[in-house]
Amino acid sequence: MAGIRVRLMGPPSIECPAGDGRQPRGRKGWGLLTYLLLHRIPTPRGQLAAMLFPDAGDPLGALRWHLSDLRRVLGPGSVLQGDPLILRLPPSSSCDADTAAPWSADTASAELLERLEFADCPGFDTWLTVERHRLRHFVETAAYEKGLAALADGDTGSAVKFAGQAVRLDPLNGDFHALLVRALLAVGDRSGARDQAARCTRLFAEHLGLGMPAEVQQALAAPDVRISALPATAVAVRSYLEAAASCLAAGAATPALAHLRVAGGLAERTRNRQLQAEALLALAGALIHGAGGRGAEVADLLHRVVSLSGPDGSPAVQAAAYRELGFLAVQRGFPASGIRWLARALALASAAGLADETARVLGVRGMLATDTADYPAAAEALATSTGLSTDGGNLRQAAFARAMLGRLYLLTGQHGTAAEELDASLMLLASEHWTAFRPLVEALRSEAYLLSGASVEAAELADHAVALAEAFGDRCYLDSAFQAKARVLLAAGDRAAAGEWIRRGLRPDPWYRWFRGRNLEFACTVALHSDPPLALVYARELSELSSRYGHDELTVRAYSFRAALGDSAVETAIPLLAARITNPRLRADLAGLAHGTAHAGIGH
Repeated sequence: MAGIRVRLMGPPSIECPAGDGRQPRGRKGWGLLTYLLLHRIPTPRGQLAAMLFPDAGDPLGALRWHLSDLRRVLGPGSVLQGDPLILRLPPSSSCDADTAAPWSADTASAELLERLEFADCPGFDTWLTVERHRLRHFVETAAYEKGLAALADGDTGSAVKFAGQAVRLDPLNGDFHALLVRALLAVGDRSGARDQAARCTRLFAEHLGLGMPAEVQQALAAPDVRISALPATAVAVRSYLEAAASCLAAGAATPALAHLRVAGGLAERTRNRQLQAEALLALAGALIHGAGGRGAEVADLLHRVVSLSGPDGSPAVQAAAYRELGFLAVQRGFPASGIRWLARALALASAAGLADETARVLGVRGMLATDTADYPAAAEALATSTGLSTDGGNLRQAAFARAMLGRLYLLTGQHGTAAEELDASLMLLASEHWTAFRPLVEALRSEAYLLSGASVEAAELADHAVALAEAFGDRCYLDSAFQAKARVLLAAGDRAAAGEWIRRGLRPDPWYRWFRGRNLEFACTVALHSDPPLALVYARELSELSSRYGHDELTVRAYSFRAALGDSAVETAIPLLAARITNPRLRADLAGLAHGTAHAGIGH
């Protein structure tokens, strides 16, 4: 049977090849279809009826009527039955709001269920708002990545088009402006690039009180590449790569980057595509993990690696490039993109028998699954990563994976197990002399100490984490360390000092958006009873950002704060948003909020 084509972005419509053009009757029918297609988890009929038909005399009867209408529209090849309800469309069916499907330019300016409003169904309206944020962010990200890929392939005209589209969709995203500046420079339009940078600067000053974003400055300024007197040979390139690796191992990022830029220039002169890919991958990795590169520069480098490698390139280089693109997507809050890149990396690494790369990919996949509250998948990926890296002797990767397991167990209320994993990670870090990663692990371990009542140990580790994070200047680690410090001070009763550390953890332009979201959530908890208006400001910001970035548990917590602060319209959506999350700690915290017993001192 031919598939059904469902359009939900923009004015909704359904195309059934064998049908008569019939469409669902009314906005409630469209709302019901949209929920069943996008929520993906079977939902009890009573819950759906309460959400979509709260004012009906017979909510279940109203639901049955709309289900019957949908069956007529979708035809006999579809399955819509059961309690909880299950919807299955015929094979080869498609939905333009499916983020697993190829991106279409037709959806770039469209909104989910455009012009349909559901203010009389507050629970469904809240769910729809979350989905609209998520899908809009997906479309923005897709346009941005299309532009990056086009720029890497030398299709500069398409790069300008897609980058401009991304900027129009989100004019306050510095990465999007940086890509447009790079694309304009690539087509030779230096004047246009400068004008675009000036427009960006005015926007950021007007709306955010900030100057020109650093990534836009980097796009305008060509890197300072020292010209090497060495001939452009593979031996010369590898000598600079080796020198850079030694510098990075010693924590000296600045000379490492200088060596890597020279290596890249030499590799380009050799015209050896594989050597160029290897040099650019090394530069991108150093920028990401040594200098906090998160923007268009490193994304452009990695897309160039993918373009240079081609189908006959080194599987190790290609898999690493895919993994780094996945890592960037995780930290910038692009989960759908992260899933795709990491799936490619894992398939390539597995097929080529690259156990060490497989361990690295699974470590990043575990990060992504944790951020998006898929805790069972996160635990499986991180445990496998730990085993592979330990067996292969990659103790740094093992330390990373065990630290991420510690974070996972903290979030799910398994504090004793979290402490064991974090202690194991700290021991590995000491054996590997990997001091740069210690601030994150120490911040998490400080929280575990606090939860077990060991306040002295918690304070000592928090102070050490802050000092190390400030020494290295890593925003990911700073955001985590500042929260650890705030928790210690709050537990000691120094609310004013804790508030200052909370504010430091909420600085704009974070490297890792999940950490800032968690700091917003902690700020909500602290302000809930002492300053409700401020807590509501934090909760509203968190609900919008976390829904955009796919941080599902933070979204649930944000709406729970809003409900506790009097926004009764969102209450019925909370069970729907939390339905797929397996986390006993979340359930306990939600119950505490509902009964007014939320505690900010040492908990979540």
